Amino acid sequence: MIHIMAERLEAVVADVFVAAGTPIETAREVAATLVEGNLTGHDSHGVLRVTFYVDMIRNGRLDPRGELTVVHESATTALLDGGKNFGPVTARKAMDYAMTKAREHDLGMVAIRNCGHTGRLGQYAVQAAKAGFMGMVFSFGSVKGGTVAPYLGTGRTFNTNPIAWAVPAAAHQPVFMDYATSVVAQGKIQAAVDKGVRIPEGWLLDAEGNPTTDPAEQMRGGVMLPFGGHKGYCLAFMIEVLSGGLTGAGCSALPAFKPDFPTVMLAVNIAAFQPLEQFCQMVDELIAVTKAGRKAPGVEEILVPGEPEWRAREKGLRDGLDLPEATWQRIVDAGAKCGLEVVL
Repeated sequence: MIHIMAERLEAVVADVFVAAGTPIETAREVAATLVEGNLTGHDSHGVLRVTFYVDMIRNGRLDPRGELTVVHESATTALLDGGKNFGPVTARKAMDYAMTKAREHDLGMVAIRNCGHTGRLGQYAVQAAKAGFMGMVFSFGSVKGGTVAPYLGTGRTFNTNPIAWAVPAAAHQPVFMDYATSVVAQGKIQAAVDKGVRIPEGWLLDAEGNPTTDPAEQMRGGVMLPFGGHKGYCLAFMIEVLSGGLTGAGCSALPAFKPDFPTVMLAVNIAAFQPLEQFCQMVDELIAVTKAGRKAPGVEEILVPGEPEWRAREKGLRDGLDLPEATWQRIVDAGAKCGLEVVL
């Protein structure tokens, strides 16, 4: 393992992106977003993505200087084009756009096309919650043909199709959920490869449709499975229709789909329905009641949605992060591709 403080890791990753041709402020923003993934305990959306992002810049699929433009809009909606810029940069601006509309008209819904990998969707839902809105985000990945099987199927049809949702609280950090509709995010399988560990049964089928615990099978045509059987599958189907349909990108398994990260964001002005302070106090009260509930045998504490991430973040900022050597090597290799020597 490589032990490194979050601030240092951000600086290293930002330097790699600058070496790849990214403006410094953009590089710092994307680096902070990726490190935030590691801090919150989601290595799948952390710095292991650096090589992927650099390769996208180098092959022209990502333009670190791309501009966000409005394709068309109404008082409460907008279709935005990301100009092929980094997904985290585009998505943050898009949620700002949705919140601007919600401030004026109580609802703001934007669809984003032509952008890079957006990373953890939860950060954009929390972005809205911290500003007093209810935030929701839907998205899916860029693999043509998909990576995930439908319920009762063994072949690829959908991408991992995540959903995120956040609300503000009074004395607590925003409560949020953020997860793929596959059993796990694809990056968690890649993280298992980096760590050299097997994955649990039920995550993956090999290319022939047989259950496997070897994470490397995912890169050899393996097929991921939806969470919760038909429930995750139904969510995956609807998210693909919503994100692909409203952005015009289409769906993974359809012939017209072109690699993209179609994303839809929604900001709801809570104060249009109930006083914001009253709503946030109710969330605090629900947190208290939930955590005071009867616990299962052997359980020390009941956590509320988002609490594991907030705690992991606090610990990571204080104590630093441990990266698998394979993940650190990805960063070193990405820098080398751009003529930069990466050192601790």
